[in-house]
Amino acid sequence: MQVLLIDDHALFRAGMSLLFQRMDPEVLVVEANSLEDALNQDVANANPLNLILLDLALQGMNGLDGLRPLQKKFPNVPVVVVTGSADPDAMNEARAKGARGYLIKTTAAQAMMHALQKVLQGESHFPDDLAPAMVGVNLTPRQREVLDLLCQGKVNKEIASILGMSEHTAQTHLKIIFRTMEVHTRTEAVLAARRLGIC
Repeated sequence: MQVLLIDDHALFRAGMSLLFQRMDPEVLVVEANSLEDALNQDVANANPLNLILLDLALQGMNGLDGLRPLQKKFPNVPVVVVTGSADPDAMNEARAKGARGYLIKTTAAQAMMHALQKVLQGESHFPDDLAPAMVGVNLTPRQREVLDLLCQGKVNKEIASILGMSEHTAQTHLKIIFRTMEVHTRTEAVLAARRLGIC
């Protein structure tokens, strides 16, 4: 598997490369510090390009402007925007321009890898996926992540591990989710979430 990582911060690129190596030692991470650098990369080797990570705040440009040229050069390769901004407008613009995901750089490492695995499996990942359907259900972004994993059948220990929190914290989030959604059990929460179109 090959990943093209476009970010103008060398430290972030190094950190992401280490995460991918931990996920799969066979992953080849090609680093680029600008869009121009990325478009000039030679990725036509034995490893197919499977994923592109694009920094939203590339020096001197809006990273979203790079989506179209990347999609033109690497058709059918999913592009995930990686940024420090949780701006809903930027998120919606990324989705509208064809990005397959939107990741906040402060996301816990395991949660980030989980999201990228979803994209590699053909799904999309946007932190606001739940927001339009959350009419009358006021959950924090972290609680929405917990609920999403609950809908996937994850137990507390798995939720805690994926999101980089303690089991006690995961349980506390679930209690608040149950109270907010006016349910009493995990099954009721999942059914209510499905009824709302959340999962």
